[in-house]
Amino acid sequence: MTLYSWIRKREAGFRPQIGGYDTIYRTLYNAVLPFEKEGSPNPQQIKTFERSEFGGVFNLEFNDGSIMVAACEKKAIQLFDPITTERIHTIRNAHDDCVNCAKFLDNRMFATCSDDSTVALWDTRNLKQKIRCLQGHSNWVKNIEYSQQDCLLVTSGFDGSIFTWDINSYTESGLIYQKVFHTPGLMRCRLSRDATKLAICTTSGYLIIIHDLDLFTLAKDLNGFKPNVYRLMQLRRQFIPNAAKFDYAFSKKQKRNRVELVSDFPQGNDAEVVSSLHIHPQGWCALTRNISYDESTEWTCVHDIQDLPSTENETNEEDDRREILPVELPNPLLEDLRRTPPPQRPAANIVDDFPNESQQQSRRSNVPRVIVEPPAPSSTNDAQQSNNNQQSSINSNNNISRRRRRSEDDEEENDVEDLGQVEDTRSTNNAGNNAYLDIWAAAISIQHRTLRNSSNARKIPQLPIAQNKPRLMYYIEEPSKGKGFIKELCFSSDGRIICSPYDQGIRLLSFTSECQELSSIVNPFESCVPRELHQIKITECHPDIVVSTKFNPRYPSVVSGCLSGKIVWHRPQF
Repeated sequence: MTLYSWIRKREAGFRPQIGGYDTIYRTLYNAVLPFEKEGSPNPQQIKTFERSEFGGVFNLEFNDGSIMVAACEKKAIQLFDPITTERIHTIRNAHDDCVNCAKFLDNRMFATCSDDSTVALWDTRNLKQKIRCLQGHSNWVKNIEYSQQDCLLVTSGFDGSIFTWDINSYTESGLIYQKVFHTPGLMRCRLSRDATKLAICTTSGYLIIIHDLDLFTLAKDLNGFKPNVYRLMQLRRQFIPNAAKFDYAFSKKQKRNRVELVSDFPQGNDAEVVSSLHIHPQGWCALTRNISYDESTEWTCVHDIQDLPSTENETNEEDDRREILPVELPNPLLEDLRRTPPPQRPAANIVDDFPNESQQQSRRSNVPRVIVEPPAPSSTNDAQQSNNNQQSSINSNNNISRRRRRSEDDEEENDVEDLGQVEDTRSTNNAGNNAYLDIWAAAISIQHRTLRNSSNARKIPQLPIAQNKPRLMYYIEEPSKGKGFIKELCFSSDGRIICSPYDQGIRLLSFTSECQELSSIVNPFESCVPRELHQIKITECHPDIVVSTKFNPRYPSVVSGCLSGKIVWHRPQF
């Protein structure tokens, strides 16, 4: 059935056939081409483009479809009319550094964030100056979300922190804000449309999903929770008390702010940096783009983030773990810890702080690493000296250079040898120092620590460590072009189509060849087998690497921006 025949049947009053809308969407998006203004050159024929004075386009954002905002590299913000595609206003020097993201709070007010670690509020009716400038982050701010039901602005940055801002309150010192979550290697955070889920992507190859979100109690409910330590416990399959005490946060009985880790990726994709994140308009799934650890491949993945029904076995395992898991460490070990506090934190532990300003001189540097190794095998002085060897830095201008790591086999062999040396050498130290160092030496078993510090301490049983459930639904491999840059992909307003940056153009993807909705494909009573996304078409129309895409929420059109500053509008053309 063609588009015109479908329109004629609708005019005649016939009821739509099953699958009719799928055909319409497939026809529309198959006809999408770069929009050409009258008298302008064909974008397909443009081989060279004079770099824009505003630099690369890092983010694109619509309100209700009447205004589009472009966040640019060289401290500028551009506003466009989506109907005429004309630029209607430019804010120069909107920030002191490159602008990373823009987010509309309503049809008139929007917020922007920058590498100058600030967030600015703007009103489209008066763009001569900012409404407010929000200061709280200690590093580059990369992402903005807004919860309409809570009236809270949610921001995240490369300091690893997520802040909430009450924009309706104002004091002498500024807006009331709160640090609600922190994790090393944080890249992006996204809210679902109903603000019941918070998705977080990291540089450690996993997603953090917080279900039944309550932003007002999030900081209290997850106080002290370190996802990287919990993930380490899962990978090493060794019990870590400081991580295991947060098992309650993963329980189905948790009424609010329940945590889930998503770590499954397609075969051949050893995900390292999950750099881009987008939530389905209905909150059904999360769309991500990741880079493999060897930097040779990039992948687009779709993970299910809906609540899963709990089984009877899972409920019994949670009850058994709650009964067996000690609330505190064994008394002799705990008393030694209290009596002998160490003078300094041991070296080579989990890096949960980002570099200071002096370490941010290079704008294109390595991503922060999560380093977990046992302390030095000699003394506390050696451990203090090893602190100087910790290195971590942050990327700028959306430029990410991923870290390289050793092969898994060599790493496990070296870890086993290192642990043996640590056991033999540190057994001669006093009990207090051993106890403290062992708490941070996450790779050493709790049973060994208990027996070494107290011969009369009761043995803690080895508990089953909860593993993450498979959540992968769809995937596709992307070209590894433009290494080091974050490429923002997006869903269409109805969630049927995915737009992904593809070298110097864009690629439109769908779940099936018929462009069906996700709800009509997935059977909730059957386990989902990961499948490859269907490619609708590829359009190359940019002179440089495309790093940002966005669908118009009102019309079947999409906009893309590249590193040279060119913005291209794509519309159906029949």
